[in-house]
Amino acid sequence: MVIKLLALSSKPLVVVHLAILYFWIFDWEKLMTKVGLISWGGSILLGVIIYLLYRKLVITEKRIVVSKIIVLATTLMTVLLGVFTLIIEFITRSMP
Repeated sequence: MVIKLLALSSKPLVVVHLAILYFWIFDWEKLMTKVGLISWGGSILLGVIIYLLYRKLVITEKRIVVSKIIVLATTLMTVLLGVFTLIIEFITRSMP
């Protein structure tokens, strides 16, 4: 039951992560709004929680293992986008 619930919650989370990537590349101003930042941080937090729950379970089904890896990869991608954003913001603010 828990495994199916995790698998069902993983799919929308991956879609949100990919939407954040899309907005980061093509329309970054939308990510810098209050709603954008809340969804960005919330999706990272939810991704970490879901991945940690996956790690606690003993899973041998290939489909679930792939889902676990995809959640980890998209969460790490979203974190890296946040780090890149902070670096870019620091660089642009230090320019005269």
